[in-house]
Amino acid sequence: MSQLPPRIVLAGFMGSGKTSVGQTLAKRLNYAFVDTDTVVEGLSGKSIPRIFAEEGEEMFRRWESMAIDKALAEPMAVIAVGGGAVCFRDNLDKLEKNSQLVLLKAQISTLLKRLEGDSSRPLLEGDREAKLRELWNQRAPFYAKIGLQIPTDGFSPKQVAEEILKVLPLEAASLRVELGERSYPLYFQKDGLSYLNLLLQRHCPAEKVVLVTNEVVNRLYGKAAIRELKRSHEVKLLVLPDGERHKNLKTVAQVYAKLVEFKVDRRTPILAMGGGVIGDLVGFAAASFLRGVPFVQIPTTLLAQVDSSIGGKTGVDLPEGKNLVGAFYQPRFVLIDEKFLQTLKPRELLCGMAEVIKYAAIFDAKLFRTLEKDMAALLKGKGAGLEAVVRRCCELKAWVVERDERETLGLRAKLNFGHTLGHAIESLTHYKKFTHGEAIAMGMVFAGRLSMEKAGLPVRDFQRLKALIEAAGLPAEMPKFPPAAYRKALIQDKKRVSSKLHFVYLNKIGKSAVIPTPLEEVL
Repeated sequence: MSQLPPRIVLAGFMGSGKTSVGQTLAKRLNYAFVDTDTVVEGLSGKSIPRIFAEEGEEMFRRWESMAIDKALAEPMAVIAVGGGAVCFRDNLDKLEKNSQLVLLKAQISTLLKRLEGDSSRPLLEGDREAKLRELWNQRAPFYAKIGLQIPTDGFSPKQVAEEILKVLPLEAASLRVELGERSYPLYFQKDGLSYLNLLLQRHCPAEKVVLVTNEVVNRLYGKAAIRELKRSHEVKLLVLPDGERHKNLKTVAQVYAKLVEFKVDRRTPILAMGGGVIGDLVGFAAASFLRGVPFVQIPTTLLAQVDSSIGGKTGVDLPEGKNLVGAFYQPRFVLIDEKFLQTLKPRELLCGMAEVIKYAAIFDAKLFRTLEKDMAALLKGKGAGLEAVVRRCCELKAWVVERDERETLGLRAKLNFGHTLGHAIESLTHYKKFTHGEAIAMGMVFAGRLSMEKAGLPVRDFQRLKALIEAAGLPAEMPKFPPAAYRKALIQDKKRVSSKLHFVYLNKIGKSAVIPTPLEEVL
């Protein structure tokens, strides 16, 4: 229980079960239970119906605000607040800042049945059903803003309490990408597949889901994922061939055909379980099919966990270049499970390590020093021990995406350090000879050399960058294609503007800059 927050606030419409669930949950946790309606009556010396009758709703809301302040002073408590409390910005800000807010929700028919015979509800006087529906419609937009929502229809208070206990550690360990209406969480969880149904219910509820993966991942995890999903969903499986060379429009067309065959509608979530190729390709298909269907990322490689699954960049390659066709399309959530990394082949692990080195080089000198010190141990662990490194990279990626989602301000472009030449190498070798990480590693060394000339990178810092890349077992020297071949590949780079490339340089370890550079200077 160490991951649980010190205060858990239950919000929701009257009749949703806040008091009964709150008492059960508090007993289970050995927390205090506080009902703000009871606190209001203690502070005012009057029953709530009497407050409404003698002082009106406005005065009741003042009492309620004071009651919330008093409840939040409790160090370890489950707090049930009134149905309208979260419809006021001051209250909502206080509750979100000082506690974990949980919305208990129920269908209107359930609420009517539970409130039958309850005469202590002054806001429902008169035509009870009409008043309830009207009040529900007024409050629904405010309830929708609460991230953690738990249904209570057909469940006992004990069952609802257990469901809350199941999801709260996930919530405590999560990281949120804040993009307004497109915001979404990254969940870091061992045995993450066992939480899939719960997370789908929260973020994109539907009767049917489509799981898209590749041949390798399907052999390792397909049965486990389908077994779990079938507990709550009709499951359609689509297995694609493995490899970057299949990340193209031909494969996307095959995905579209299957989505039509599966009778996918705009509520059907598409789950991408695999590495960066699966995430990019499936994300693009989800963005464009029916003009957008719900999309979930389940990254199974280090590269995908630290980079490609976050930020909403989706797309496919053309013969002329990498990721030339795509869309910005954010997932509903990302589920990151370190156990996936333990079945990666060494070369695939190194592919992701190149992206980790990139984050450290451009943004985080402390992380760079950690990698210098611990690289051998991290690689020897075959994925174990990478949790802190993965989370730090995710924090950096989320920070960048929140500030420059569509790469219009120059900040997100820094994530392309090493990618300009790396993508050219991939294109020239037809995505067959080198992994993405190997190509990026060679691109970073090239960019580092150019940075000494163009951006004042100290020689010592360049030597550290090259040494770390080599210590990871990644290649440092580019293949010797003719300059004309590199020219053709670089002209297709999607970051090119006119005759200049938006090239990412290092000023020093942990600091980077994007400088438009003539193509000839790069060549």
